[in-house]
Amino acid sequence: MQPFHPKPPAGRPPYVIAHRGLSGKAPENTPAAFSAACSTPGIDMIELDVRLSRDGEVIALHDRTLQRTTTGNGRARSYTTAELKQLDAGSWFDPAFASERIPTLREVIAFVRGKRWLNIEIKSDFWFRERPGVLERAVVETVKDCGCEDYVLYSSFDHRLIANLKRMYPHTQVGVIYNIWHDFGRLPSKLAARAHASVFVCAKFELTRSMLRDAQRAGLAVYVYTLNSRQDVRKTVALGIHGVLSDVADEIIGVVQSSPGAASHSNKNSA
Repeated sequence: MQPFHPKPPAGRPPYVIAHRGLSGKAPENTPAAFSAACSTPGIDMIELDVRLSRDGEVIALHDRTLQRTTTGNGRARSYTTAELKQLDAGSWFDPAFASERIPTLREVIAFVRGKRWLNIEIKSDFWFRERPGVLERAVVETVKDCGCEDYVLYSSFDHRLIANLKRMYPHTQVGVIYNIWHDFGRLPSKLAARAHASVFVCAKFELTRSMLRDAQRAGLAVYVYTLNSRQDVRKTVALGIHGVLSDVADEIIGVVQSSPGAASHSNKNSA
């Protein structure tokens, strides 16, 4: 597997990125969703969300609280990893997934290593931020311990966290995620420069042509989420973006690879 690079090689289509795993077909951020993404040819990268348990383990979970996607209740940070492992993380999606559990980042890497790149979104809750350096260090050191430093992109809505991570670990690949409420009026080049990021990530409704032109002038890779319809994929890929995040990544591979504009960028799955 080739090391991760923010932009696909010239002549290849944009990266296809499985958002929270293949989350349209299996419960998000679970082994089932990651396994489905790994077994689908044409998916380049798996995106997952991470935060900390009470005992400091990095876990794959989107929300600050447990009730939406597990049988638990309250803040995930209040539970140890062992306690979190007792929760059902799949029945909310379908009873057939009742055996799914919240995985640790180590477990995800052990399964995904050598098969797909990882886009690790580090969750930082506005009113409940970890102390500076705590979450960043836990995530990157876990990746380093697993020997996967060259195959990971770190991203977050918290640009201060990303800037701090980049200061602590200068050789990492990092991206900033656009928040229209907080970042409105700020150009991608400015946001990325503050965090020394090489990737700019935004929602499909947030991307404007002026933002795209600015990102292109700055040499930034541009990834767009969450593109689940073929029409949205065709329109967005034609703009010249470099990565497509989708809950149904398996359904858009052919569209990405055949869309107008695709041949001017990015990558069939070599990851």
